[in-house]
Order: sequence, then structure tokens, then C-alpha cells
Amino acid sequence: MSDPMILTDLQIKLMRYFYETPELRISLNKAERKNIWDDFVKNRDIENISHLEKVVPALYFEMEKALTQDQNIQPAVFSECVYAQALAAKFNLSKFEHFLENLKIDLPGSDEDLGKVPKLTVRYSYSSPSGNEVLYQAGGAGAVDCALKTGFDEGFAMIELKEPYARTSEPDLPKYTENGFIVTSPEFEEEYPQFKGMLDEQLRQGLNVFEHIGNNVSNFSTESLEKAVTENYAGKKYAHVICTEDKKGRLVMLPSNHVALWAKLEGEIRPSGRNSYKVWTPNHLRKVLLDLGATYKNDVVTMPISALKTSKARGNSNISRYKIDPFFFVRKKEVTIEGNYARFSVDAIRQLNPSITAKMKFESLDIKEIQKFYSEWI
Repeated sequence: MSDPMILTDLQIKLMRYFYETPELRISLNKAERKNIWDDFVKNRDIENISHLEKVVPALYFEMEKALTQDQNIQPAVFSECVYAQALAAKFNLSKFEHFLENLKIDLPGSDEDLGKVPKLTVRYSYSSPSGNEVLYQAGGAGAVDCALKTGFDEGFAMIELKEPYARTSEPDLPKYTENGFIVTSPEFEEEYPQFKGMLDEQLRQGLNVFEHIGNNVSNFSTESLEKAVTENYAGKKYAHVICTEDKKGRLVMLPSNHVALWAKLEGEIRPSGRNSYKVWTPNHLRKVLLDLGATYKNDVVTMPISALKTSKARGNSNISRYKIDPFFFVRKKEVTIEGNYARFSVDAIRQLNPSITAKMKFESLDIKEIQKFYSEWI
């Protein structure tokens, strides 16, 4: 799929298979999904939504797992489960199976690009009564969402499930230096070649994360964004197609290399990304702490509690950490409050790593227009 306009035989077969079946609306629209998520975050209870075990069983079990394992759940998981259920219904895959212990499957087939894909970790499956067709719903960071085994091809069709406004992926950037400058690395360029163009554009402008406190970097060229999105699904997160919903809540399918034709593309470098690590700029940290009125004694930091901000984990209503500044934080369990002061070990401080991503914004998608556009192929 190197040419952004060429469709492979499997893409054509899959698109034809999808669009020859009747239109199907997803079972829970965006507002309904948000209401369920908000209620779950607030009440941490699923008794009042037990009907979901039949309507969208994967979603019900994800929420049940979050409760039993005292974990949070991301709103995007709600959409993935709803889309997977709709895709299964569209292909008449009525037999649902929940794998209590994650199942890993190989992905044999004629598509040489699948050789780049690691074994798929499966959480749920949807199969036809005969068992000849199966949709595997996977999970985990860096993995494609679904693998479909059909009767029309010996291999697997890889399917990514995306909300109408979503990130492709969001890897960590190489760590910056004490003065805030990011320097690229051969390891990053080899692991995430799709983002090289976006990063190089910013490096040429002397990107310094300390100059973007509280603000994300978003000025990227059209060319670098198209490369980031198109090539994102040509590596380890290989996908033949993307499924999302159109403006009326109908499930639609698009070739993964045609995203730029249908979506507004955006890019973003977050100086403080999702992942945190042990502090790697101790000199800058010390300056930040001293500026906030902190004192050190035997590697124990004492500072006014008023200088810290609280933060809640996403998908949870409880305070989980204290933010020192946009780059540094300490987990609540590591902090002792004594009067108006907070005390914690300097070794407990975590530093957020910058990240990079491309985003797809599918505006006003219409299944009729998509079918018309691909009519000569399917």
C-alpha cells in the first residue's frame, strides 16, 4: 500500500463485502456512550446497565474488568467495543466469546506486510454459526483493533476502529536535554518512521519544550501529516481498513491509505505526554522546586501545599497525583501532608515524556458518498 491511491485485492474484497450488506447504525451513539462513561466514572457501578451484556457484551466485560481490577477505562474503549459489535452484526457473526485469559494468535496469510505485525492479543471474538468467519477484537497499546478471517481470502483482514475525531498513535519522543531541546535518535526514526517528517520540521525550528509550557505544538505541513497518517498503518500497527461512523451514526469502512481523502488532518507534539519516567533533567527539576519555595533535606522535599495542583486519573474521579508543574508530578500515595506543607522523596518525582501524534477528523462523513466514490472498485 505504498501508493496512497492503490487498493490491494484484499482491500477491494473487504470493502465490497462490507458495502454489499445493508446499512447499519451503531447501537450506542456518541452522546449515549458519554453518558454511560460519565456515570461509570462517577459511581463505579454497572448494575444499572446490565442490559449491555447482551447489547454490547465486550463493553460490559471491559467495565466489569475495570471494577474487579480497580482500573480506569478510557472513553475510546467504549467506541471500539460498539464499533466491533456493529461490524460483527453487519457480517452476521452472532457467536460471541470472551477470553478470560488473553489469547495470542498468529496472522498467516498472503499479505507480506503482515510479517511486520506481532502476534495479536485477543480479548473477544465474534464468529459465524459455521465458524468459518471470525472477527477477533484485540487490545493493547500499539496493536491494531481487529483481525477478520473471512471465506473470501486465506489471510486476515486487519481493521482499525476509530472515533470520528481520533489520534492515529502517540509514541514518546526522544527525551530532551537539561535545556529543553529535543534531539532525534536513530532508534526513534526506525521505530516510528511515519513521524520523522513532522519531528524534523520542528527540529529545524529549534524546538524547545520549555518554551511551550501549557501549549502543544501544532504547526505542521500537509505533506508531513499525510505521511504520518498513511504510513501509521503500514508498520507494526498494520491495518487494511478503518471503521468509523458517519454523520448519521452509520458504520462506514475506509481504506487505511485513503484517510487523507476523507479526514481533516492535524498534528500535535505534547511537551508533557502520557507516559512518565524517573527524572532525567535533575538540574531543571531542582530549579523548578526552588522557584516554588521548596527545601531539600536528605533528598526529602518539603514545599507549600498551595504550590501544588491536584490531578485526577482519566476515567476516575479520585485525586491520583500532585502536579509540581506541567512536566513533573508525584503520586498522591508518595506524599505526606503536614499542615500547610507537602513532603515527599525527590526519588518519587516523575517526569512526563513529550509525545507526538497525528489526528484524523472525519467531518460530515456520509455512507452514500463513500459508496459512490468507491463504486468503480467495489
